[in-house]
Amino acid sequence: MRTLRLVKPKQKLLILSSSTGGGHDMRADALEQWIVSLYGSEVSVTRWQALESGHWLDRFGVSLYNCIQRSVPRLHHVYFNFLEKAGLHRRASQLRGQAAYIDLLEREQPEVIVSTHAHLNHGFFELAKQRLGHSVRCLTYCGELSGGYGFSRHWINASADGFIAAVDACADAALQLGMPAAKIYLGGFLLRPAFYCFESDESSEAESLRKSLMGDFDDGRPLILLGTGANGANNHVSIIRGLRNASTPLAIVALCGHNEAIFQELTVMNERLERHRIIPLMYRSDMAAILRAVDLAFVRPGTGTTSECIVCGCPVVFNGIGGVMPQERITVKYLQALGVPAPLVGRPAQLASIVDQLLAEGDSGICGQQKKAFKQINSGLSPAGIVRETLK
Repeated sequence: MRTLRLVKPKQKLLILSSSTGGGHDMRADALEQWIVSLYGSEVSVTRWQALESGHWLDRFGVSLYNCIQRSVPRLHHVYFNFLEKAGLHRRASQLRGQAAYIDLLEREQPEVIVSTHAHLNHGFFELAKQRLGHSVRCLTYCGELSGGYGFSRHWINASADGFIAAVDACADAALQLGMPAAKIYLGGFLLRPAFYCFESDESSEAESLRKSLMGDFDDGRPLILLGTGANGANNHVSIIRGLRNASTPLAIVALCGHNEAIFQELTVMNERLERHRIIPLMYRSDMAAILRAVDLAFVRPGTGTTSECIVCGCPVVFNGIGGVMPQERITVKYLQALGVPAPLVGRPAQLASIVDQLLAEGDSGICGQQKKAFKQINSGLSPAGIVRETLK
């Protein structure tokens, strides 16, 4: 007689995200990778770009957000405040083009839904519970670093089943905006496994990548990273022109993402520089290794990139050219509240003198203070705890 073997069914997880900026997708990717790493086939993970997959008006909103970010960041104050007041996705009945989402819910039957985006944890959660019943757990992961202006009120849904905060200041902001304390969990930064798992020690990994980047021309000069957002936002040409006045010979690692045009422009520009070297890079998946290899990163003060720099112990100078968005202000505020100096550059011409100063000071100056402070932030926390909280 055959014996029936009871097989535990897969737990099904749905992750809601949207490509407004790059941080939301970055955290959604990280959550999926950690679940696969820790649970393998025991958990079925589905990703849903909620705004892009719905109504054309939501897709337009995503495009407008990214266009403003690339072109005139200061205009985001208008866009941010409009969305704060409008509350376009606060109720299930407000969701435009919801048929595709309903079809997804009924097809996948997720037991847990996690939103990594402030505008996906009200109406989308409500509709899920209407269709699947109240047993489905709906959670928010918020990677913001501080409360106050720039922290969207839409992050907080007191009726949700949980709110996972990146840092203490984020948890405090959630509490002040009405999230019940019993539903708040401090999880730390939700970054991809490469930021926490090392095949070798960090110093050898950094040295190996440095040799890869510099090739046979490594004369020990500092490596300065110019970051770019997931949507290709950059000021590389004007920044490098400003860095011509830096007295220290530099190797400038310029991330170009998927922007072939800026990659080619920087390649030609490198041939004309006398003192500095430009190392343009197309899209890379090894950001953790890059941040450990460079001596300094010049990046927008977004929560995603800043979190990556903190975990990798990479000193930062913030790029405020074109203005600082509300969401970026709270990142600057967070470091200021910790007493961590982080220069904010509003014009490309300012960067050369700041870089010279920081490199001259070495670890006894601002860079050293940042490295020391970064080691203390979220000490002992890792995404494994976030995954356990999500799937409990």
